[in-house]
Amino acid sequence: MNEKEEREKALERYFIPVDGKYYETTREVYEVYYQMDRRERYLEERDLKKGIINFGDIDNDDYSAEEIISDKDTDIEEEVINKILIKTVLEAIMTLDEEEKWLIQELFFYGKSEVVLSQETGVARTTLQSKKYKAFEKIKKIMKI
Repeated sequence: MNEKEEREKALERYFIPVDGKYYETTREVYEVYYQMDRRERYLEERDLKKGIINFGDIDNDDYSAEEIISDKDTDIEEEVINKILIKTVLEAIMTLDEEEKWLIQELFFYGKSEVVLSQETGVARTTLQSKKYKAFEKIKKIMKI
């Protein structure tokens, strides 16, 4: 190599994009990165021509595309009914007095047993059980069950 080529080679700098910013790297890393990038674009173009869907593009925050497609047992009607029932039950709970709301919350939302709740509050377990059944009756009446 002559002196001019050596100076030009010393001035060559290579950059690759990472998270929207460009970072300087070696020539080897630069070449491998762009080979992989080109390969990925080639595969995407090939799939597009063949009509193959890239499931990575249809993922959402709640469920991946694979989960949506593989879940053949999903019954939309049943899901809607369950959501309506949950909404109705929550609305019925909101009509209870504060003590009843608190009891339902502790037992069913926080998963505490009547025994544990009795120990924490000093209220007899049978009293808590009685109050729970009264709250249930109010909820049933509101829901007209």
